[in-house]
Amino acid sequence: MKIIKNFALALCLALLEINTAQAVVPAGTQLSASVTLQGGSSSALKWAAPLTAPYKVHVFVPSTGNKTNALYRVYPKGKALNSTTCVSTDLTYPCYEVIVDQTQHKNAWTQLTLNGDVTTQWNFVKAKGYVTAVASNLSTTQMLNLSALVRFEKVVTTPPLTIGQTYQGGFIFYLDSTGQHGLISASENISLPGYLQQFDWHVKDVTAVGTSTAIGTGQTNTTKIVNAQGAGVYAAKICDDLVLNGYSDWYLPSKAELIGIKQNFNYNTNSIIDEMRYSISPFTEYGYWTSTYDANNYTPANSVLFSILFGQEYLDFANELYYVRPIRNFKVAK
Repeated sequence: MKIIKNFALALCLALLEINTAQAVVPAGTQLSASVTLQGGSSSALKWAAPLTAPYKVHVFVPSTGNKTNALYRVYPKGKALNSTTCVSTDLTYPCYEVIVDQTQHKNAWTQLTLNGDVTTQWNFVKAKGYVTAVASNLSTTQMLNLSALVRFEKVVTTPPLTIGQTYQGGFIFYLDSTGQHGLISASENISLPGYLQQFDWHVKDVTAVGTSTAIGTGQTNTTKIVNAQGAGVYAAKICDDLVLNGYSDWYLPSKAELIGIKQNFNYNTNSIIDEMRYSISPFTEYGYWTSTYDANNYTPANSVLFSILFGQEYLDFANELYYVRPIRNFKVAK
């Protein structure tokens, strides 16, 4: 019992010397520790996980910490009764050992990581999972000075985005390879007082404005068209002026972007079920304007027909009236 008493005394002295004002406190729930026996005569400090959830674990090293091999063990699912081993490959009760060099983290917080990976997170089970610091790796003549301060930082996981998901003012119809950036379509056609949801592509004759057809070019196309034509009520301008569901960065889609909506939502099938599946306003079988300028044909714009029966694409005169479905870019904030 002499070792335990000496350990408790050293712990109290270490706690008195902690100056948390000098340390950057990480996010998470701070818990108190309890002094307990583990593995026979081994002295230990133990911290239980607050909830069943993934956490990053941070420990506070006191200014008196002088061991280069302070040993912590993480038991995400708890420990088998009377077990004295720590095996990371144990499927039922995995145990992970983390060595902290206290001399490098005096009077500061440090994260318990696997191989120095700061993304390390532990999937704890409430009432079972815990973290412990042990002195069993030291000789009986050595004392391990520990702080009772440990913080469990809950890792917030964000569900992956999916095609068809309602998001940021509309629904997602395109995602890039990262899954964090893509394109959103408004859920309805643009409608203005005095118009029957159909608009011209231009209000005056213009020369080629150097637009593109590819995905990701609709915003640039729209800006070029508006700069060339100025004020008025026409497809690109009403998208550029639109404020919808709290967003003001809508634009007229390029040809590939508009076709992308049709391809992702199967508008070239014979079933209207594909449209209703995402609770969006069904596309008409009439034409929709794109922001792609076709200088080699008799009209300065491409129009894509959202036909459930035929799925045709065609060109038409810029002073014809067609529907407009605006889109916008999005990127998930980090």
